[in-house]
Amino acid sequence: MSAALRLGTLFLGMGVLAACATTQPQGAFEATAKVVAGRHPGEVPFRPDDAASARIETRVQELLAAPLTAEGAAEVALLRNPFLQARLEELGIAQADLAQATRLSNPGFSFTSISGGGERIRTVSLVTDFVDLLVQPLRRKLAEAELERVKLEVGQAILATAAEARIALIRLQGAERLTQTLGLVAEIDKAAVDYAEALFVAGNLTGLERAVSGASWAEAQSQFGRALEEAVRRREAVLRSTGLTPREVWTAQTLGEPALWNVEVDALQEQALTARLDVAAARWAVEALSRAVALKRRSRFSPLGVEVGVERETEPDGVHLTGPTVALRLPLFDTGRASLARLDSELARARWQLRGLEAQAQSEVREKAADLAAAFEQEKIFRESLLPLRREVVDRTLREYNAMLVGTFDLVLARQAELESERRHVEALEGFWLARAELERAVGGGGLGSSEPARGEASDLLPQAHKESH
Repeated sequence: MSAALRLGTLFLGMGVLAACATTQPQGAFEATAKVVAGRHPGEVPFRPDDAASARIETRVQELLAAPLTAEGAAEVALLRNPFLQARLEELGIAQADLAQATRLSNPGFSFTSISGGGERIRTVSLVTDFVDLLVQPLRRKLAEAELERVKLEVGQAILATAAEARIALIRLQGAERLTQTLGLVAEIDKAAVDYAEALFVAGNLTGLERAVSGASWAEAQSQFGRALEEAVRRREAVLRSTGLTPREVWTAQTLGEPALWNVEVDALQEQALTARLDVAAARWAVEALSRAVALKRRSRFSPLGVEVGVERETEPDGVHLTGPTVALRLPLFDTGRASLARLDSELARARWQLRGLEAQAQSEVREKAADLAAAFEQEKIFRESLLPLRREVVDRTLREYNAMLVGTFDLVLARQAELESERRHVEALEGFWLARAELERAVGGGGLGSSEPARGEASDLLPQAHKESH
């Protein structure tokens, strides 16, 4: 076999091997979906076709037909949020980068024709970069590590989108319930104003008492107006987080009663280290930089370029000369020391960032767990103590009013105090559900106790070195 044929066969074989890596990101998306499975409601569509889009729209309308819950809002967000779909396309970019990393650089072809004195010499050469072939496996490993990191970041974006929609819906539920309570307060104050006006006209009420009653009603009206404005803002936040449009008609479900299970903070801290995808992505960043450093160290002192090929020359007398060619570019000026030092610093920075992120994740779990416990106790005080007592005060005042022992203003004031406690109870109830959602997000979207359903873990995508260390 001639040298030209052997080299041509080598080029063809390298091209076939390089073409094995796919550019289609569906596999990367499925791996990401597997990691976040069980941590969010419903499904996450990826590049839906017309049929899938129709199914998505049907499911959204089913969710909107009933009062929307926090979980329902999260599912709508995963189906509709356009920013999430933009993040999903990062999988396609990373997969394309991996496919590019498996490709060898294209061979070069040159043709030279020299003539003079009635004679002509023709030269044809085909060359390729041999160093590119040597470092291609390392380059592929680096791209694979980067793809795994992107998978985790996209998974984190999926969970963040669901969490933001839950929180937005809970805040809307709180605002709407508070609006209802303040509306009742305004109605009672208006009745008190009308009654005070009648007493004033009859000469049974002083001007000061009349002014105090009017000021109370005006303050109630102001609070009610601010609550309506806040409800509008929070409804818009739900639209932004879910991708719903203002034309779609839906209502939010009323806030439910809280339930607190046995929250083991130590277990949740450990869960956060394995379940949080941002922590796992930071580990893959360390892995990718470690591979980049290894690649640079192995290729640092090699020639910056080694081109090998075959050249065929046709002499004037018709004789054909064929043989291999080698061209070297030597690292005389750029020895790679600067780029290696940069990579070493980037790797050290990534390791420090990982350590800080792990500590931050555990700190967030402790903080959010404390917030949840405090919110539960605060809501419990209103539900079990303060509200029953306020209702008892209203009941007893009503009995004394019927017995003509107290006046109408005493009854109105008792009712206003009851409604004020109800308003604060609504705020405490909203605070509990927000604290619960924040703790779930701090943990990584997994459960908060053994009674919770099993969740997928980010450890499915951890670097092998980290799995072995644990």
